Amino acid sequence: MIIQNFMPEIGERSVQERLLTCLRSEPKTLPSVFFYDQKGSELFEQITKLEEYYLPDIEIPLLRSTAKKVNSELKNCNLVELGSGDCSKISVFLDAVPKDIRETIIYYPIDVSKDAMEKSGHILQNRFPEIGIHGINADFLESMDLIPGDRNRFFCFFGSTIGNLTRAKTTEFMKRLGQVMNENDRLLLGVDMVKDINVLERAYNDSLGITAEFNKNILKVANNHIGTDFDPDDFEHVAFFNKEFSRIEMHLKAKRDLVVKSDLFKERIIFKKGDTIHTENSHKYTVQHIYDMADTAGLFVSDIYSDDKKWFSLVEMVKE
Repeated sequence: MIIQNFMPEIGERSVQERLLTCLRSEPKTLPSVFFYDQKGSELFEQITKLEEYYLPDIEIPLLRSTAKKVNSELKNCNLVELGSGDCSKISVFLDAVPKDIRETIIYYPIDVSKDAMEKSGHILQNRFPEIGIHGINADFLESMDLIPGDRNRFFCFFGSTIGNLTRAKTTEFMKRLGQVMNENDRLLLGVDMVKDINVLERAYNDSLGITAEFNKNILKVANNHIGTDFDPDDFEHVAFFNKEFSRIEMHLKAKRDLVVKSDLFKERIIFKKGDTIHTENSHKYTVQHIYDMADTAGLFVSDIYSDDKKWFSLVEMVKE
């Protein structure tokens, strides 16, 4: 296993400036990347096991069945997983690919977390010793030109991660990917589909309050970085479907008038009761949205694999 590190050194001061800029903006925001400290990651793991969180129960079987349908296209390819994170999804996918095809694959995970990549790489190497692994420690949104194009490439962007990007970022991402892809390169893209609003909102407002705790934990992360005195109990978790933008939005709403201060900066952050911090978007897609994304990238939609309810889809696109 090889891992190349292309991540720039980002000092704590840069992190602090980013957080302060977001909290001073109108409306106030906190970047969703800060959800995932150790506690946040543990809470998200709990979320994936909740009854209301439908995605894993649909995506995992769909990954398995889709891998069987596309496995001939994986022979002698560079298998590139964008934002690889842990290896749970790629493991399911590879397990459904015949060993004689796996032996011809070189797997290229790309992720900002070197620790996660090393941990996942060791697990995968033990489980699939026949596969070559070449990790790229980088932000895939900025580093697509680092992906070797000496063989056909099969790009994977699992989960519904693309839904967390803004529409502008999604357009930028698809255009860039289309430019990087060579003829006959393929993309398997996970998209969470538009569905009954009650189903969507329940998934982000679970009865045990785990998602609320996950959302509020970002305030503790901010405290750790910029010395603020946020009290999560002063905020209410709010998640709803914004029909105009076809997305679930997560916010933290102040329960009372607040003044948040820090020893690291003189300026105080003022909240009126009802003011919010926007913490995350999760866009949901229609079939038309899928074709629009493909057109943006100059790709052809080869197939759309979905569950029986059409709640989640894996979209195969090809560069012709």
